[in-house]
Amino acid sequence: MKVIFLDIDGVLNSDEYIKKVKKLHTQGIENEIDVNKVKLLKRAVDETKAKVVLTSSWRYTRKAQSLKDLLLSYGIHVDTTPFINHKRGLEIKKWLSDNLNVEEYVIIDDEIFDSYDEELMSNLIKISNGNGYTFGDGLLPKDVDEIIKRLGKELELEFEQEEIDR
Repeated sequence: MKVIFLDIDGVLNSDEYIKKVKKLHTQGIENEIDVNKVKLLKRAVDETKAKVVLTSSWRYTRKAQSLKDLLLSYGIHVDTTPFINHKRGLEIKKWLSDNLNVEEYVIIDDEIFDSYDEELMSNLIKISNGNGYTFGDGLLPKDVDEIIKRLGKELELEFEQEEIDR
């Protein structure tokens, strides 16, 4: 199994988007999550067939279900890491130890945490330029290209079956 460990703020939103929606006075989860960033994530998921696991603090807030519903509306099913005293690196390691069939994984985050060890750092794709203080640019096409490069593209099973049948 391939896995994308996903942060939210600074990844699925941006300074530009937040500024734009404040002017529009929108309501709901779309007030905080840029669906264009979700579509970029969907491209990475579709091309790699990776499972998405939330690492963001959003996973234990009142917004968690709205976020999951939004992602699901785009065909992105999510799991979550366990809560271990705000130690994101330990939370990822625990999820990995509980799911031993992980072949490859990437961590998509706009921050680097003290609890990230060398292994986690080697799997980090640092998104944006906000560094946890602002949202920065959020997920960009170049980031999706890097996710796909690291996890590898998966061919559609239908295509593979057609080739086998020939």
